[in-house]
Amino acid sequence: MDSPSIKRRYLRKDAVLPVRFEWGGEMRSCLTNTLGEGGLYAQTLLPPPIGARIKIEFELPDGQLIKVTGEVRHSLENTYGSLPAGFGVQFLDLAEADRVRIVSLVELEDS
Repeated sequence: MDSPSIKRRYLRKDAVLPVRFEWGGEMRSCLTNTLGEGGLYAQTLLPPPIGARIKIEFELPDGQLIKVTGEVRHSLENTYGSLPAGFGVQFLDLAEADRVRIVSLVELEDS
């Protein structure tokens, strides 16, 4: 049986960037796996649970610091296929200027 295809609302690109997130009263560090204007996937062995609201900050390659609140939509404690342990987060309050920067990065990487 074929697995269902995942339809994404926003284009995402592979991007390995350091990311810090606050959850459970602690700041944690990890790396992104993918990034898009709607959210990111971060690799970590201790992901927050689905539904958790977390504060995230990461720096784009041009040095621009992005700070955003997100909601965890996917959480994997173990590697699943080609997807490493970690979590997928949807951005909730991304500033328009930051959204434009992320879109530019995704489109630049696409060309």
